[in-house]
Amino acid sequence: MKKGVVTIGMFDGVHIGHQKVLKTAVDYSKKNKAESVVLTFDNLPTKQKGSINTLDEKVKLIKSIGIKRIQIIKFNNVKNLTPKEFFNLFLKKYNSIIIGYNFKFGKNREGHTEQIKRYCKNTIIVEPVKYRNIIVSSTNIKNLLLKGDIESANNLLNRKYSFNGKVVGGYGWGKKLGFPTANIKVEKGKILPEGIFISFTYLNKKRYNSVTYIGMRPTFNSRKISIETYILGLSKSIYNKKIKVELISKIRDDKKFKFPEYLVEEIKKDIKKAERYFRNKRNI
Repeated sequence: MKKGVVTIGMFDGVHIGHQKVLKTAVDYSKKNKAESVVLTFDNLPTKQKGSINTLDEKVKLIKSIGIKRIQIIKFNNVKNLTPKEFFNLFLKKYNSIIIGYNFKFGKNREGHTEQIKRYCKNTIIVEPVKYRNIIVSSTNIKNLLLKGDIESANNLLNRKYSFNGKVVGGYGWGKKLGFPTANIKVEKGKILPEGIFISFTYLNKKRYNSVTYIGMRPTFNSRKISIETYILGLSKSIYNKKIKVELISKIRDDKKFKFPEYLVEEIKKDIKKAERYFRNKRNI
């Protein structure tokens, strides 16, 4: 017997367009007293620099909207299925299907929404969400992040872009320059915009104002990306602690300085800009 309401997609970012699809599924399932189910995929390698969410982050965000059950599909195991094979294997068992307007499935993304409507009469197609006349998409959000328009990306996500990680040992450059930073090891595959950012850092469920750096430390000729945050007003060591960083706004691009002393002066300016921002935005 067929049962349940299912929606399916990559849902990278779980942005406001995805949220509309997911909320439609939750509302429809409640109205029809059925279980709401999401089928999604493990994070795929892309041409862009990573995914907006890790798989764990995505699952938590989807659950927070009210979805009752999530099934993770390994993309490599299904990438050669025809649309019909894919439908029969994963979707046929459900009574109702809710999908985004541009959903593609099956080998080479040959399957489309009209096919699903032919296979299942109880199919609801959710129209796109627009922001400033632009259709909200994961690709657009990635582009905004990479060019440093954090505010617009956050608007499309309906939350601040964030990453989690463990504080690890670094080269100690920040401490030597007078600004001890927490060096963060972030899960691989996460998109990381480079630059200097006004940010929040969460430690032990407490939120701190901070300045975050993501880049290659060109002044010191480093060949490895560094992710570090300077927590305003916190002097104690947080080595080995797990923290979360939310990006609020970009201060400037990364650049190489002829002497470390010049970098110190620039960091002081960055911190002053962040402090001024937090003074003026007390309710963020």
